[in-house]
This record gives sequence, C-alpha cells and structure tokens, in this order.
Amino acid sequence: MNTFQQTLMRVKYAQVPVVGAVQGLALGGGCELLMSCAKRVAHLESYIGLVEVGVGLVPAGGGLKELALRAASDAKGNDLFQFLKNYFMNAAMATVSKSALEARQLGFLQSSDTIVFNTYDLLGVTLREAQALSAAGYRPPLKARAIPVAGRSAIATVQGQLVNMRDGGFISEHDFKIGSMIAQIVCGGEVEAGSTVNEQWLLDLERKAFCELVTNPKTQERIMGMLQTGKPVRN
Repeated sequence: MNTFQQTLMRVKYAQVPVVGAVQGLALGGGCELLMSCAKRVAHLESYIGLVEVGVGLVPAGGGLKELALRAASDAKGNDLFQFLKNYFMNAAMATVSKSALEARQLGFLQSSDTIVFNTYDLLGVTLREAQALSAAGYRPPLKARAIPVAGRSAIATVQGQLVNMRDGGFISEHDFKIGSMIAQIVCGGEVEAGSTVNEQWLLDLERKAFCELVTNPKTQERIMGMLQTGKPVRN
C-alpha cells in the first residue's frame, strides 16, 4: 500500500503534466489516480467514486488525503468542517457519480477539468491538454506542508451522527467502525481543530486504517462475498 501511495504522489508531483482521461467506471484506486493528476479530461458518461467501503476497507491511495486537501482549500479560513462533511459522506457512503458533471459536485473532478461529450474526442483532447500545459511552462504544485484539519472535535461530531445511524439500524457495527476511521483520516486524527499537518501524515493515517481493516474478519467476509457473488455483503 505504501508503494501505491508513493506512486500516486510521484504522479502528482511529476515534473511533466500528467493528464488523466476517463470514460465509464473509475472506482477506488482508479478514482485516486485521477485525483492525483495535474488535470483530468472526462467523458460525460463517467462514473467516478471511492467505493472501498463496499468491501469493508477505506480508500488508502491518497483519495481521502485529497478530499481533506480540497476541503481545506474550499474553506479559505472559514469553518472547515462545513466544507469537509460532504466529502466525508461521499467516501463513507461509497457514492458514485452518475455523470462527469456530478463528479465535479462530489469533489472527484475540479471546475478546471474538461468534460467531453463525444467518446472519440477523449484521447485527442487529453493529448492537447497535456501539450498546452507543457507549452505554458508547467510546474508541479508545491508540496502541501501545512494543511489545516478539523481535528478531534469534528471527529466527535461525525461519530455522534454515526451512532444515531447505527442505533437506528441504518448502518451496521462494522459500517460504524469504517465510518469512524474515515472521519479520523479526513479530520487529521486526534489533534486540535485548526492544527496543520502534511500530506504524509494523512497518508500514514490512511495506510494504518487500511492495514487494520484487511485483517478484520468482517472485512474479509465482505471481500469474499464480492468476489463470489459480485454483490456487497452487509454485515
């Protein structure tokens, strides 16, 4: 998992522009790869999402880290949690966009990304976007060394909502555990609200949660159920 994380970090900070092209499904690791690119070109009929919860895992290739970064960027000094909560729900509920336009609303694509309507235009537009970035003197983004996070107070708020959902029978005990882990990651862990962390801190939180869940019997049941039936197991 660390190798995958560092590979996507190299994509993000590559000295040449990496432009992702997507048509159809881009789920889990595919979604995380797209989020790491300098820019994305998406066919209108693209279905994008972080769906690891369906097999009892958390996104751990940098997807949650990128959502935390985007929430911090959106907040611009305002109440971070108000911008973070929708991103949290998208990951915790394994939300998949119904189109590239909706993927923008969910945070998987950005407003600067290009959406094409004709499948046959996808590769050509992607190549032209990469060439345009290069011709404009592309430089990779500066590494985020001081990312403000919502901290333990936001984690407690999310867990309170998850308790209500669990006790109301809307989610299982294992869903509660996974949701709590996702909250821990996107909120930056057990730190004070407004604390700053770096990207590696968030990646470490992702990897720790992923490795813990892989050995959990209920997660293993979900993985086997998906492999055998192609349908999610609710346990």
